[in-house]
Amino acid sequence: MTLSDMQAAFLEQIDIDESYRFAKELEQFKSNPALGYRTAGSQAEFDAGEHIRARMLEIGLTDVKKDAFTLDTWEFSHARLRVELPGGARVFELGAYQTAFDTNGWRPFTMISAGRGTAAELDQLDVAGKLVLIEINQRADWWIAYPAYQAHLRGAAAVIAVQSGGYAQAHPAALNAQNICGPADAPAFSMSRADAGLLEAVLGGFGGEAQVQFDACSTIGHGGVSYNITGCIEGEDRASYILLSAHYDSYFTGFQDDNAAVAMMLGIAAAL
Repeated sequence: MTLSDMQAAFLEQIDIDESYRFAKELEQFKSNPALGYRTAGSQAEFDAGEHIRARMLEIGLTDVKKDAFTLDTWEFSHARLRVELPGGARVFELGAYQTAFDTNGWRPFTMISAGRGTAAELDQLDVAGKLVLIEINQRADWWIAYPAYQAHLRGAAAVIAVQSGGYAQAHPAALNAQNICGPADAPAFSMSRADAGLLEAVLGGFGGEAQVQFDACSTIGHGGVSYNITGCIEGEDRASYILLSAHYDSYFTGFQDDNAAVAMMLGIAAAL
């Protein structure tokens, strides 16, 4: 059989519809019912891993196994902000960064508008115990870790970041979240530009304040367990390997990052 014959035979076995179905199926495993989030060491991540392992066995991979490793865990259940606006009360759904903050239900807070969250701006404000609203561009300016830590040093309850264009900002109504490097008790959440725009009427610009209600549960753990899940297709040469890999944790529903890659990898395996 020629190489082109082998390629044609392989392509005949590719089932794109099945791969798409599996990628969508992985969306069911999430920590946050509204937004998704299948984060490191969470129950949702464990359940997704079990589902992937079962699919590997169904395909017929050999030596399917789970290799445990320890890690810091993150479980994000929800973050909701309730605000009295001129047209009535609104509840906003917020995204989160890998930090710890649990209100144990709805709690009253003062929210303060703090510009871009620089040290100079925060020095002009009393942010102690407050939710600090900032607007940053994480591509042109700086990463979320900097204003979150500056606010933390000044006693802020949490930072709520609005992405002003920049990194991964696809739409005014989109939430944004990336990795963060800092202490777990310097909480940070994310709000869409569209939702933040509605707060302008009650905050009134830099230094403006409003009374809000906040309900959030984001928890960090240490010494948790997660798993690398592997399976094999044995070839004639046992001394070398071709490795395909994808991660199965996710932000939001995770279809593009990284359900599609997991499904593509397993689709290739099934075709082979």
